[in-house]
Amino acid sequence: MAYGGADPSPGRPAGALRFSLRIRVDTGPPVTVESVRQPSPALGLTTSPNPPVTVETGSIRTVVITVAVRDCKRAPRNAGLPFLDVTLRNARAKQDQSFILGDRYARDLARAVADYCEQPPRLS
Repeated sequence: MAYGGADPSPGRPAGALRFSLRIRVDTGPPVTVESVRQPSPALGLTTSPNPPVTVETGSIRTVVITVAVRDCKRAPRNAGLPFLDVTLRNARAKQDQSFILGDRYARDLARAVADYCEQPPRLS
């Protein structure tokens, strides 16, 4: 799995980070991504397409993930190594794995949380 970078396009929800996740299967049977989760209850996660997503051997599938702030008080700030929990299945086994997507993902997530949660209060 590889982090494809933040999507800067307009239209994403406020307080959200939208990015692509490239999933590649090099050898063995096709792999099905059954779920993608992140561990913080202060953040929500959606995927497009929704799981299950099957990746054929020798191919790459791209899943667009949106992580959005639900609760600024508990949202992680400057998480050193944020990760995603992914449930994978193939013809032989089913397994839960945690993927650390790297420094770029950590910076982009921290920026999205800070941009949303550290705004001055709006007057009505």
